[in-house]
Amino acid sequence: MLTPRQMKRIRRGNRIALFDRSANERMILSIIQSIGPLPSVEIARRTQLSAQSASVITRSLEADGLLLKGDPVRGKVGKPLTPFLLNKDGAFSLGLRIGRRSADMVLLDFVGGVRGHIASSFAYPTPQRITDIARTGMTELMSKLPTDQQARIAGFGVAAPFELWKWLDDTAIPKAEMMAWRDFEFAEAFGAFTALPVVTGNDGSLACMGEHAFGSATGFSDFVYFYVGSFIGGGVVTNNHLHLGARGNAGAFGSFPVRGSDGQWRQLISHASVVQLETKLDARWPGTAQDLLKQPDWAGFDDLLEDWIADTSEHLGYAAIAAAAAFDVPHVVVDCGAPQAVKRDLIARMNRVVAQADCRGIERPVLVEGRLGPMAGALGAAYQPIVARLLRK
Repeated sequence: MLTPRQMKRIRRGNRIALFDRSANERMILSIIQSIGPLPSVEIARRTQLSAQSASVITRSLEADGLLLKGDPVRGKVGKPLTPFLLNKDGAFSLGLRIGRRSADMVLLDFVGGVRGHIASSFAYPTPQRITDIARTGMTELMSKLPTDQQARIAGFGVAAPFELWKWLDDTAIPKAEMMAWRDFEFAEAFGAFTALPVVTGNDGSLACMGEHAFGSATGFSDFVYFYVGSFIGGGVVTNNHLHLGARGNAGAFGSFPVRGSDGQWRQLISHASVVQLETKLDARWPGTAQDLLKQPDWAGFDDLLEDWIADTSEHLGYAAIAAAAAFDVPHVVVDCGAPQAVKRDLIARMNRVVAQADCRGIERPVLVEGRLGPMAGALGAAYQPIVARLLRK
């Protein structure tokens, strides 16, 4: 592990050179990241650069360790073409997802490979607890890399709910401790133990970014994403870019107004979150909900689970239609932290809601099962510094 002084020296020296890339370099890296290995002549065609410019830039990126040459590919005529591909060891990033009961921290390489993963659990998150997890996790994860590769870490991404003290307002967590989040700044707190840039974002939006980069939404240019966790969250991608909105609240689907069976209007967060199931479990068997929901199959409470899936699928199905209408997207990606069988049952019932709903005036959205689960937020958080410093935004 590098000392803080060594880290600062690296940031002043080769770290700046490595991550200070031109617009054309970013464009080439992004195209290869999206499409896969390409020869220089194809890179020139796709970027509309001259053959000489494309060749010079790819050689520079190769010299800096961001690109590698692949095996020559022989065509029908002419000399074999040598494709360039991203070097998985060319860049790395750290990512931290903060949840209601747990946190995930990952070390990600340039092609999305997870080089290390640390899972932590707690009764509730406090600034000090999360800072300790980040500090010890960073030490452990960075130790997995040789010293020279530690200089290739682009930054530290953090996925957390906005206004965390309000996010926990409906739970049985001590409010006084949560108020410490009001004045908490991740960059300032983490700056005490790292010189890496700290990039923060909403947990739902960054989970959406993770699913777009590495999950079921790879290749989708426009989609809406729902994640059913302790509380419902999500994100929006339009034209291959994460859409955050003017105030960063795009994809705040928990605030969608929905009508319950009693005719009362409430927010979607009250009808499509795991916390509703947890509350009912604790009402029946006090103090057991967390352990029951850690089971791999969610067994022993079939009636409560049935009610929860029925309520969640109905309201989430209509929310999917509303989101598709608002953003004109063809796909709605749905994921959750539940066991696979529960997730698939939930999506199947959502499909029935969508199929039976009045969708006049819009294209009926196609529901797609997300595949990253709770890891989506950590992966999206880790990917954010790589995008910010090396790829086309």
